[in-house]
Amino acid sequence: MPGQSTLNTLMEEVRSLADEKGFGSGPERIWEMLALIHTEVSEATDAYKKGQSLEKVGEELTDAVIRILHLMSALGLDADVLYRRVMDRNWQRPVRYNTVRGG
Repeated sequence: MPGQSTLNTLMEEVRSLADEKGFGSGPERIWEMLALIHTEVSEATDAYKKGQSLEKVGEELTDAVIRILHLMSALGLDADVLYRRVMDRNWQRPVRYNTVRGG
């Protein structure tokens, strides 16, 4: 579909924004980028726990997606190929795979 966003096009937009705003994407920042992903997920957890709106929770999750796409860009990964590979593998797994006590 024309104009349809792919993960890679979103990743390019995130990288452009990060570069324009002075946030580096070099190898020395990889550990920090991983930590920032964790921070955004923690902020979403905290917002949910405190009863904030689901939209606020969604904004924090979106921040996490943005940070993940930035990191994938810094690592030179193809987000579309990896997403499809992992999803195809997951569709082949049995129901509730690798769970014993919930999940």
